[in-house]
Amino acid sequence: MTTMTLSAKRQVVLPADLCQQVSLAPGAQVQVVLAPNGSGILIQSAAKTGRKSASVLFDRLIHKGPHVAIDELQGAAIARKLAKEVKL
Repeated sequence: MTTMTLSAKRQVVLPADLCQQVSLAPGAQVQVVLAPNGSGILIQSAAKTGRKSASVLFDRLIHKGPHVAIDELQGAAIARKLAKEVKL
């Protein structure tokens, strides 16, 4: 949990990592509502798309194994394509 300070204008700065997880970019509209039990507030995106930006999804990918150069990936893709053509 992150503690934030309410400014004199009643503003808070949301942590960047939290905003990224829920796809909130600068300028995004949010809804602020009282929690059902009245113990706090809930902030949620005003957009009802349910879609997340690609940057959010890519940050969740974890690569396991050795690093592979792009040239090696392209070479593997070409080899796979040629192997399929030979089978035809």
